[in-house]
Amino acid sequence: MDSFLCVAITPDSVTDQNIIEELWSEGLDYLYWRKTDVLTQPPPIHHSNKILLASLQPTSYLWHLKEKDQQVLPVNQRAFSTSIHQLSDWPLWTNKVDLVFYSPVFESISKPGYGPVLSLTAIEYQLKKLRSEGENLPKIVALGGVHQGNIAAVQRSGFDGAALMGSLWNNENPANALRELRQQLKL
Repeated sequence: MDSFLCVAITPDSVTDQNIIEELWSEGLDYLYWRKTDVLTQPPPIHHSNKILLASLQPTSYLWHLKEKDQQVLPVNQRAFSTSIHQLSDWPLWTNKVDLVFYSPVFESISKPGYGPVLSLTAIEYQLKKLRSEGENLPKIVALGGVHQGNIAAVQRSGFDGAALMGSLWNNENPANALRELRQQLKL
């Protein structure tokens, strides 16, 4: 089995480049640059092969196709990642993307009041069922409320990775938070 992926999602506010470099040094796998204005807050060029950027067309970064924009993907083109809110949509992205973000898995840390429809046990059951029925599925990444106290359960439930936002950026030292999260994982 591949290693469990850790994907940081940036907040809308300005993100210190030094903190991002510290996250890379702590083993961050990908960074989803979630900025509303990439012209005034462009993503760093360094590590562009590990930075996801949402847009309506491919860029020099990894192309993340937001759920609301999924209809723009041409038949013969691949994005790097997309997002879903129904697990049954996961197999639809086979051979179209490498990563699929599924949310919400837990109550969101960064969006109060935004929580899951299914329990983690029900999600685990559906993941196993869909894996048994499909081939070459894209990696699936848990999004929503993942923190140090539940990241190991996310890994055990069958996710290929976790997206981290509130658990990193609500911490005084995001790199230290990532280190502590990774220590909870069975590598």
